[in-house]
Order: sequence, then C-alpha cells, then structure tokens
Amino acid sequence: MAFFFITRKLKDRTEPNTTMFILQYTAVIVVLASGIAIVTFDQLVTTNITPFLLSCIVTGAVFLIRPLISFIVYLISYLAYYYLIALTIIDQQVLLSNQINGITAVGIAFLLSIITWHYNYTNIIQKRRIEIQQKQLERMAYYDSLTDLPNRRLLDKVIKEEMSSMKHNGHEAVIIILDIDNFKNINDTYGHLVGDIILRQMAGFLKSNVRETDTVSRFGGEEFIILMPETSLEEGYAFAERLRKLIMEKRFIVGSITLQITASFGVSLLTDTNSQNLKDCYIFADKALYVAKKGGKNRVETVEGIKVF
Repeated sequence: MAFFFITRKLKDRTEPNTTMFILQYTAVIVVLASGIAIVTFDQLVTTNITPFLLSCIVTGAVFLIRPLISFIVYLISYLAYYYLIALTIIDQQVLLSNQINGITAVGIAFLLSIITWHYNYTNIIQKRRIEIQQKQLERMAYYDSLTDLPNRRLLDKVIKEEMSSMKHNGHEAVIIILDIDNFKNINDTYGHLVGDIILRQMAGFLKSNVRETDTVSRFGGEEFIILMPETSLEEGYAFAERLRKLIMEKRFIVGSITLQITASFGVSLLTDTNSQNLKDCYIFADKALYVAKKGGKNRVETVEGIKVF
C-alpha cells in the first residue's frame, strides 16, 4: 500500500529524479515477486493463478514503465513464474494450463503498461508545450521585445507590490528615470539598427550595475526606469550619480563604430498619489528628469515628492 501511494504521486512528476526512479522499479519488482511467490505456494492447495494475474495488471496499470524496460520486466517475471510453479504443481496438464494462462497475464500487463506509458507521456509532452507557450506569452506581455527588460505593464505590477510593502513595513523606495542624451542624433547619423543595438547594450549595462532587488525597465524610446526598494532619496541620488559617471566612461561599440554617450537622470521617492493611474507614482522623477534636461543634460536631479500613505 505504501509503494502504491508513493508511486501514484510519482506519476505526476514530469522530471523524476534517481531516487524516484529506483523507488518505482523497486515497487514493480516487489509487487510482481509477491504475486509469483503467492501463486507458487498456493499451488499446493489450489490451481488458481489470480495473485500473479492481479500483480501483473496492477504494475501495468499503475506504474509508469518505459516500453523496453516493461518488456524485459514482464519477460523475466514470466520466466520466474514459469519455472517456480513447476516446483509445486504435480499435475502436468494443470502446469501447462497455468503456464499458458501466465502468458495471457503478462500479455495483458504489457499492453496496459504500453497504454499507461503512452497516455502519461503524451500528457507530459502537452504540459511542457503549454508551459513553454505560457512563458512565451508572458514574456510577450511583460517584457520589451528589443531589450528583454520588463515593460511598463510589468513595472506597474512591481510598483503595486512595492507600494504594498512600503505601507506594511514603512520603508522608502526610489524611482530613477534616465534618458539617453541626444539619442536622435545616433539614429539619424548611424541608423536605427545601430540605435537598437545601443539600447540593448544599455539595457545589459544597467542590469549588471543594479542590485538583485532592483527592477530595470524600458519606459519607452530611449528612457529607462529603475525601481530601488528600501532606498532613501539620498542613496538613490548617489547611485544615479555613480551610474551617470559609469555611462559617460563606457564605450559603446557597434561593429567598427565606437560611441560615447551620456544620460540624464531624474530621481524621486516612490509616491502613492491615491490615483488609479500608476504613471502618477513616478511623475516626480519625470519632472526631475525634465529639470536635468533643461539644465544641460548629463546630470542628476531630484524631486522629493509628497508621500501620501
């Protein structure tokens, strides 16, 4: 019974490990060996081979056995059954009858095993295909196709979760909006293909320079947003300033083209304006970015905003 319930659970595993594999085939051997042993000793009293038949049917219908292994298992089981019942059956006609009936038992079991394996294998393949499709749809819905960064839809979802955490724990969080300076000149001079590569390189650069808890998102065009949980405005400003210098020092290389670019930053605390429009949550960072652009670009500006919790 213990083996039965354990292996029933194993049927739902799409990626069984070695322990499960060993346990499953141990259970198969135990069930078949028990059926053969009971029938062998039972022949001293009756010619019934029902225990062997039941053990074959149970293993074929319950356990997931690969077809080739199933064939080997039932072949060995039948040979053991064939020779062992000969030790306790005296009547040769009864012996021959039971040996023939044993072939029927293992044949039914093998057929059930093939059906069970095919049914579950098909289900597993279908589940994996569905999972892959769901992941692809999720990526299309929540990630920017060019940079592979979270898009605004996913950013809004993360912001909602962060605001809930802020209300519960009382910490601050920072929103940083950065915009690549004079990006239109890059597209006009070198073409949009180069511009796209620069955006992808910038996305990778940002991801490699933030904390694991931070979220980098493409806001649209050449704008990116960084959400920094559990961060004060001063810490956010210091981080943005360091990032600004790193971008200014970095060389962006596209084929034979080497570019130096700069970026402007707007930094503010994440705020809750009690609005259904989540854009209001980073409106202050957007205002700070506007000040940075007006102030000559390649700079960091902050707007503290008003927290309403």
